[in-house]
Amino acid sequence: MQAHSGHSHLTCCAGELRTAIELIETSAQQLQDKGQLMNDYRGEPLDDVLQRFTESFEAAKDLAGELHGQLSTAYSAIGRVAYKEEPVGRESATGE
Repeated sequence: MQAHSGHSHLTCCAGELRTAIELIETSAQQLQDKGQLMNDYRGEPLDDVLQRFTESFEAAKDLAGELHGQLSTAYSAIGRVAYKEEPVGRESATGE
């Protein structure tokens, strides 16, 4: 039961990760739209930085979605194991 509960929590977190990434991406886009982004001290062109940012965030969203999907699949599989009853005559972990 603990494995099932822990895995459920992890699956939810993975699902929320994609949403968090999207929120950060949207915030950065809004700052860019308002002209509130500028080059840092390294002097790299802003367009290059934004392109890398966009590519990285797209990859991160894809990975988060894939992680959530894989965890969901594993969650379904572990659900069948977590609720399987103990064989008759076997003592529980508490010795009862």
